[in-house]
Amino acid sequence: MEDTFWAFYLSALVTGFTFGYATQRGGFCLTRALSNFFIMRDATILRAYGLALLLAAVGVHLLLATGLVEIPVRPFRWLANVVGGLIFGFGMIVSGGCSGSTWYRVGEGAVGSWVVLLGFAMGSTATSVGALASLRRALQSPNVTLDGTPPTLYSVIGLSPWAVIVPLGIVLAWVLWRGAEEPEHDKWPWPLTGTVVGVLIALGWWTSSFGDSPTGITFAINTSHVFTYPLVGYPTRVNWSMVLLVGVPVGAFVGAWHSGEFRWKLPPGWSLVQLFAGGLLMGIGAIVAEGCNITQGLTNSATLAVGSLTAFVAMGVGAWAAVWVLYLRR
Repeated sequence: MEDTFWAFYLSALVTGFTFGYATQRGGFCLTRALSNFFIMRDATILRAYGLALLLAAVGVHLLLATGLVEIPVRPFRWLANVVGGLIFGFGMIVSGGCSGSTWYRVGEGAVGSWVVLLGFAMGSTATSVGALASLRRALQSPNVTLDGTPPTLYSVIGLSPWAVIVPLGIVLAWVLWRGAEEPEHDKWPWPLTGTVVGVLIALGWWTSSFGDSPTGITFAINTSHVFTYPLVGYPTRVNWSMVLLVGVPVGAFVGAWHSGEFRWKLPPGWSLVQLFAGGLLMGIGAIVAEGCNITQGLTNSATLAVGSLTAFVAMGVGAWAAVWVLYLRR
């Protein structure tokens, strides 16, 4: 029992710490990746995202092949995946950070990140068990299956997952490495960032198996839980994903402190409403879509689940809409 206790907490804290350190040092943020691409045509961070997804997919299917962990496939609730993804994508541009980067920016000293997380927690709680729960259930009702199971890219075409991963990997590798030279900056180069994050996403499925069931690295419903648990005792006990969140800002703090990037940053007073609103939209969208940009965009998209990939694409479209409304249309 004691061994199980230590494995539970140690695996979650180490995973969170390592992920927080790596994402902070790499500046890994979908909001920044898409904003830079849409506004300045700089695809540096977006390339890291693509590499991370590719390596995570390879790692996940190696884990499945070796039988080290049983990884569930997310359902294809197409309406919820699309609507929730659009809302989340729009919200992360409004808030100035995605769910994962908001957590690691807490470790960098960004006080505004707490405001975003408060909005996120309130939005996700209202959508999961509160006033918006009935709307969520309605959106999640349409569910597409293939022979009674959630569809994946490979099950749709009736092939091995490697028959999808290998050709997609070749094409993606060609696209990634023929891009423009990376601008000078003080973060990790994008190939290192993408490699480390991709490996961590795959390993997260194994380390999370020390909890009740494997969930992988996620920042969606657990962000709500880490706020509601001390307030109202919901959920009834601490889960693995909640402990993971404790490690992320600690790892980010170590990375920021070591690189000289830690500093307390107070947002302008007028921006607090925008930060909160963006977090609120992200929380609502994440629960409707059954995951955020990490949960659906990397952790579960690595299984090649059609629903997760659909949600991820919808997040990109929602982000583009927000960038256009807030910046480009002027």
